[in-house]
Amino acid sequence: MAPISDLGIEIPEISQIAFVVEDIDDGMDRFGALLGLGPWDVFEFAPPTLHDTTYRGEEHDYSMTLALTYAGDTMIELIEPQEGESIYTEHLDEHGEGLHHVACFAFEDTEGVVAAFEENGMPVLQSGIYGEVPYWYFDTADQLNGVIFETATNLEAIPEPDRQYP
Repeated sequence: MAPISDLGIEIPEISQIAFVVEDIDDGMDRFGALLGLGPWDVFEFAPPTLHDTTYRGEEHDYSMTLALTYAGDTMIELIEPQEGESIYTEHLDEHGEGLHHVACFAFEDTEGVVAAFEENGMPVLQSGIYGEVPYWYFDTADQLNGVIFETATNLEAIPEPDRQYP
């Protein structure tokens, strides 16, 4: 593997740890029973609320169900892919359920972070806008032992959840 460049980015926190699951309700039940996590806010990420989506450099439609809760100050996210190919369907096909990505949502210059990753050979794998919340996933799996890195901005504008569980 080629040496890794110093991106000059300081990550102020790991805001989120995310796992891909086959079934969101089963995932919430398992993470709740084993780790005491919950209650969960459940979101349906689908058009038209989910828009301007890309996958591997191309405009591409996909959808997913997300469940969010907290362990202390860290957001725990479960993702069940729905329609369309995505980095989540790739993960399930190649690895099955499991750790998918870590994220930092606390950057002051999110667009600068996006540019730094891209300029250093770690392009955006998938992106989109949910409501008014843009997000980007970067191709960091080779450098981070299979883990993808995500960032997003404007999280205070995230729409209300579609449901809570339990």
